[in-house]
Amino acid sequence: MREMVLNGCCRYFSLHGDFFLFRNEFEKPDVILQNIHAPFDFPVVWGAKRLNARYIAEAWDLWPHYFVTFGLISAKNPVMKWAYSIERKMYEKASDIIFTFEGGVDYLCWHKWTTVAKGKIDIRKVHYINNGILLKEFYDNVYQYPNDDADLNRKDKFKVIYLGSIRLVNNVKQLIDAANVLKGDDRFSFLIYGNGNDKPILQKYVEDNHIDNVIFKNDWIPYHDVPYVVSQASLNVMNYQKGFGDYGVSSGKMFQYFAAGKPIVCNIKLNYSDIERYNLGIDADLDTPEKYAEAIRSIANLPKEEYEAMCVRVKETARKFDYDVLAKKLIEVIEG
Repeated sequence: MREMVLNGCCRYFSLHGDFFLFRNEFEKPDVILQNIHAPFDFPVVWGAKRLNARYIAEAWDLWPHYFVTFGLISAKNPVMKWAYSIERKMYEKASDIIFTFEGGVDYLCWHKWTTVAKGKIDIRKVHYINNGILLKEFYDNVYQYPNDDADLNRKDKFKVIYLGSIRLVNNVKQLIDAANVLKGDDRFSFLIYGNGNDKPILQKYVEDNHIDNVIFKNDWIPYHDVPYVVSQASLNVMNYQKGFGDYGVSSGKMFQYFAAGKPIVCNIKLNYSDIERYNLGIDADLDTPEKYAEAIRSIANLPKEEYEAMCVRVKETARKFDYDVLAKKLIEVIEG
């Protein structure tokens, strides 16, 4: 359980991702803020009503919609229709809705759940507050937890770093195939950090095809080591299946990449893209290894002045997503 004090008058408790706001610790909560995963946590809505507490719904991802997006189940399946109906009710019951991705309103409009489409959800109660990053902690960790890995610290390589799960949804094989296209260029080194079901298969694939510019690194690294690793990149990559960014993204990894101050390439076109908005790199539907490789090469081939200017823009963008900035927005919503 985590506790914070808001404006000196309210106690704010967090338990298992849901939040309960008290005027003092001996009273019932005034506000319940829930990170929703419909339909499984609908009882929290009942609890809020029983406690006469204001209920705020917060969505970090489009659960259960991603099951449809990635082809795991049809939207016409009775189970999905039921799950969607519960999700809609949770949003309708909320006094405010917070999406950590920018396209949340479009998602509600697509479902025709808003008052614009004769639904019940007023879009004026919908807010965008993403997950962001604590910048001071990030930069402190860069200096406090250096890594002596020789591959990571090489200055003669253009280091392309992927950090995250190595599983189907992240489509890491596509990045490896792009590395294969570039293996004739000695500048490039691809460092892959993370673990997942696909890792042993991909390690064998790299070995069998002699993709020598791909190096698999740690299965897992402590959170405080991540800032140094991504800060040593020449280019950080975000790798997903098409459809993941239809309503924007609020990936913790993306904000770490911003703080690292290095260009970013994402292999899918992101709607509401900060990468495109602030010219921080490339996000596009890179649906072949050749397109992916060309995007990476185009960043590596930037004149030094343009590359360094892009790095500055990336780092400046991170300030917009500092916890101090986002906390003020959240408090405004909580205090109504």
